[in-house]
Amino acid sequence: MFEPSTVLVLVLACFVTATISGILGMAGGVTLLGVMTALLPPPVVVPLHGIVQLASNWTRTWAFRRHVYWPIFFAFMGPAVVGVIVAASIWADLKLTWFRAWIGAFILLFLLWRRYKPKLRNPPIWSYAVLGFAAGLLAIFVGATGPFLAPFFLRDDFDNEQVIATKAVCQTWLHLLKIPAFLALSFDYIPYAGILAGLVVAVIGGTYFGKHLLSRISKDRFVFWFQLVLAALAVYLIVSTIA
Repeated sequence: MFEPSTVLVLVLACFVTATISGILGMAGGVTLLGVMTALLPPPVVVPLHGIVQLASNWTRTWAFRRHVYWPIFFAFMGPAVVGVIVAASIWADLKLTWFRAWIGAFILLFLLWRRYKPKLRNPPIWSYAVLGFAAGLLAIFVGATGPFLAPFFLRDDFDNEQVIATKAVCQTWLHLLKIPAFLALSFDYIPYAGILAGLVVAVIGGTYFGKHLLSRISKDRFVFWFQLVLAALAVYLIVSTIA
């Protein structure tokens, strides 16, 4: 299926990017997306990335399940289904020739968003229905929706646990929806079952390791190097497509 060296790099990438999420509270998913795009054929990237991120977000949802603010999730879930269906119908006709380049552009946009992201206070509950539809569209095309969902969950009336829990359950739902969507698009997960099992174990281990490191590392220095490496990866994806 894949070269042993590729599988090893993927396992290490899952562990490291989950560690990043454990330290920063986000950004691991988009980093893993970049690595997988550099290593794997375009048609398999988003389906496999979705399974790994499903495991990651479900773990956080379960750990903080008592803090989920369910009205937001219930507003989010239905429109997200519609968004995924619309996006899957478009995805079916794509050639994916420019997939690596658009993932590179997405990562650069993420870095800009991270620097200048809007600060929202208390969005009305109905706005999460609009967010669900938009996130459903984005989930199929690029997979990593977390950074763009984040401002809507950093509410003034939420404590840290509610932010983590409510965002995690919404992301879990998105990644769960991608499975039937890609099955409908004739993607076969079975040949990748063994690889996915290893990646899921790595991402769970990385999450706990990141939490352990959280109090032992200079966050500012870590963020600087993380953003530098991620920007270089994004440029590589774009240049390798054009060249």
